[in-house]
Amino acid sequence: MSDKTPTQEPLSHTPMWTLDELCAKVHATRRMVHHWRQAGNAPKAYKVGKHLLFDEADVRAWLEARQTTIPADVERRADDGTGW
Repeated sequence: MSDKTPTQEPLSHTPMWTLDELCAKVHATRRMVHHWRQAGNAPKAYKVGKHLLFDEADVRAWLEARQTTIPADVERRADDGTGW
C-alpha cells in the first residue's frame, strides 16, 4: 500500500478556445454565441472568472451534431439554371 495520496485526473490535453476564438472558427458574433447559450444550443462552455472557455473536442462534437447533407432533390433544383 502506498503512502501517496491519489492524484486527480489531469485536465484534458485538448486545446481550450476563448469566446473570440470560437467566434472566429465558426464565423459567428459574440452576440450570436450568447444567444445560442441562452437557447441551450451552444457548445458546452467553462466559465473561469468572467471568461468563457470552450473545449475543442466539445466544439467539434457540437459541430458534428449539426452536420447536414444536401438532399438529392435540392441538388437537382440548384442545377435548374436560375441560380437559386
